[in-house]
Amino acid sequence: MSQMHNPYAEERDHTVFEIGHGVAWVVAVVFMLLLSVPPLVEHVDKGLKEKWAESPVGRLLGWKPKETTLLAHIRAVEGGLDAAGYSTWMRQTTQGWLTREFALGNRKSFIGYEGWLFYPPDLRALTGHGPLKKEPVSVMKAPELAKLPETRDVIVAFAKQLEERGVKLVLVPVPLKPMIYPEHVSPLITNEWITHPDAPAFYELLRREGVEVLDLTPDLAKVRSKRQHVFVRDPDRRDREAVAQAQEDARKLQKAFLMQDTHWSPEAMRVAAEKVAGYLRENHGDLLEPVEEMIRAEDGVMRSSLGDLVHLLDPKDADRMFAKEEAFLRVIGEGARSRESGLVLLGDSFVNIYDDASLGFDDPAVDNLQEPRMRAGFAEQLAVVLQQPLDVIAMNGRGSTEVRKEFARRPDDEVRSKKVVVWVIAARDVLLSRSAAKQADIEWGFVEFNPNKSKAGAEVAVASNGEMRVVVEAMLSEKSPNQSPVGTPYREALHAAVYDVEKVVEGKLEAQQVIGIQWTFRDKVMQPTSDFAEGGRYRLTLVPWDSKPELQGLNLEDTTSVFDAERWFVEKAEVME
Repeated sequence: MSQMHNPYAEERDHTVFEIGHGVAWVVAVVFMLLLSVPPLVEHVDKGLKEKWAESPVGRLLGWKPKETTLLAHIRAVEGGLDAAGYSTWMRQTTQGWLTREFALGNRKSFIGYEGWLFYPPDLRALTGHGPLKKEPVSVMKAPELAKLPETRDVIVAFAKQLEERGVKLVLVPVPLKPMIYPEHVSPLITNEWITHPDAPAFYELLRREGVEVLDLTPDLAKVRSKRQHVFVRDPDRRDREAVAQAQEDARKLQKAFLMQDTHWSPEAMRVAAEKVAGYLRENHGDLLEPVEEMIRAEDGVMRSSLGDLVHLLDPKDADRMFAKEEAFLRVIGEGARSRESGLVLLGDSFVNIYDDASLGFDDPAVDNLQEPRMRAGFAEQLAVVLQQPLDVIAMNGRGSTEVRKEFARRPDDEVRSKKVVVWVIAARDVLLSRSAAKQADIEWGFVEFNPNKSKAGAEVAVASNGEMRVVVEAMLSEKSPNQSPVGTPYREALHAAVYDVEKVVEGKLEAQQVIGIQWTFRDKVMQPTSDFAEGGRYRLTLVPWDSKPELQGLNLEDTTSVFDAERWFVEKAEVME
C-alpha cells in the first residue's frame, strides 16, 4: 500500500489516504487509454482512407531536410494538432457543454451578460499595466520582452519620420467593445463608457510629442443611445401581434458593436468616418483636394455573420447555439480607393470589416476568398464623406507594425507626395503592456523607410498566354516566420519570402529577385508553403500581388529586408529535387 503525507508536520492532517496497487493500475490504464485511443483511431482512419501523410505522425515522419529545418517542421506539426479530428471533436464537445450549461467561455472568447461576447485581450487592455507603467520583473518573465520598444516610442518615431518627409500623422485609436458596453462585463459598472486609467494621460503624452490623436470613445458611446432605423412595412392594424412587434422594433436602439464580434457596427463605423472627416476638414482642410461629388453610395444589402468571437469560442454546433447577427451594409461605388491619393489610410480589421469577406458578412453563395471586396467598410465610408479617394493599406491583425512597413517600402518620392496619414488602429494595440501585447500577438517595431526613388518605365511581366502570370525556378533566400493558427481570430494568414530567380520557365520577368507572398494557413489549416525553408529550390507560378485585391487585407507576416524587389503572389509552388 502507498501512503501520502503532508511533509510539514505542524500542518499535517492525520487522515491517511490509501490506494491499492490494483486500483492504481486500473486508474493508470484507463487514463492511458483515454489519451491514446482517440489519436490511434484518427491515425487508423487516415491510413484506411489512404491519407496517412495527413496524420500527425505521417506529417512528422514526412520531414524533408531540403525543405525546412527539423525544429520548424516539429513546430508546424505541433501547430496542426488542434485541427486533428479527435482533438477538434473533444475540444468542441467540451466547450459546447461548458457554454450551454454554465455560460463559460475560454481564453480566446469571454462570455459576458445577456449573450455578449468579448475578446480577452480587450479586457486586459482596460485592467492591465497599461502603456505608461513599467511592468514588474515578475511579469516580465521572458528576457526578450525587456528588449521590445515601448509603444509610445514607436508611435512618436513614426510621426517624426513622416514629418521629415512633409507628411502629417493622425492617430485614431478605435474604442474597444468593453469600453462602450462595460455593463455586459460587470453589471456593477454604471459609467456610460470606460477606458484604461492611463489612456487619457498616454494620449496627451503623444500630443505633447507632436502626434495628433483623435479619441472616438465618447462619440461611439453616444451611438448606442440613438434609435435604430427599422426598414419594415406598416403591418395590418388587425394583426395585433405584428403591430406589437413593429412597436417593439421601433423602440430598439442602435448598437455600437456587434454582440458576437470584436468589431464595430456599421452605424458606429459611419459615425467614426464622419468624426474623422470633420477633424481633417477642421485641422488639415488646406491639404484636402477640392470636392467634386464623385463618390456615392450605389447599393445597400442585408448580410449576416456568426461573429469572430463565436469562431474563437468554437463550440460544437455553434450555429445552433448562436444566431447570426444581421447588418445593413451601405455599398459605395467605384473611386473610393486610389494609390495616387495624397490621403493615406493605415488600418487593421476595423478598416477591413464589411469590406473583406473573410471577416464575415460575406455572400454565402460565394467562396469568401473569391468574393470581390464588398466596398462597405470604413475606407469607403470615409471616402464618401470626404469626397476624396484614399490610399488604403489595411491588414487584419497587423495594424501596429506591418501596415507601416508596407507604407515605408514605397519609393521615397511616392511617400513624400502624400499629405496626411490617418492611422486607424484598435485601442488594445496601444494600451496593452509589452507582455500582454506579446501574448495577443501584437508586434511593435520601428520601421525603416525606403530611400530609393521610383523606377521609371517598369515593365509588367506577361505570360505567353496573355495573362499576367509567370513561371520561374528560384531559390528561397529569406523567409518570414509562420504565424500560428491557434488563438488568432483570423482563419487565413500569409507570409512573405524572398526568392532568387534562377530561370524563367514561362512568361517574361527581368527581375533577378522577387518577394513572394504565399499562404501560411487557410481555414486554420497549415499550407505546404509554410514548410518551405531557406536554401530550398522551388518552381513557382506567380501573379502580380496587385492583381489580388481580395487578399490585400489578410493577416500578412513580412520580416523581409528587401526594399525594392517586385512583389508577387505565389499561386502554385512545387519542390524541386
